[in-house]
Amino acid sequence: MSPSAGIHLPLLPESKSTAEHGTIPGAVFNVATSIIGSGIMSIPAILKVLGVFPSFALILIVAVLAEVSVDFLMRFTDAGAKTTYAGVMKEAFGSVGALTTKVFVIINNFGGLILLLIIIGND
Repeated sequence: MSPSAGIHLPLLPESKSTAEHGTIPGAVFNVATSIIGSGIMSIPAILKVLGVFPSFALILIVAVLAEVSVDFLMRFTDAGAKTTYAGVMKEAFGSVGALTTKVFVIINNFGGLILLLIIIGND
């Protein structure tokens, strides 16, 4: 679909490239917005329900798990050959690891959807 002659479209790129390659800053931005978005929604609810000390312990546990997952990503990613978390976990733990990762991603997404429905329902 090409724009008609004489129409000024400032938000569309000038080049006609069809390659859809991401950049490292784009990937970092996507991961950061995912982490910040889920943290903003979940941490206040955790503090309200659990209290300060159990919440602090839970945050420390999540920090350790995040460190371990980044370590796996750095150790088992062969210079970009693996493009998904399941691929990295398959490289580390075999097909059981890939299947487990897929199941946990589904559970995480389902939990996020429930959280969003609760937030929308409270408004």
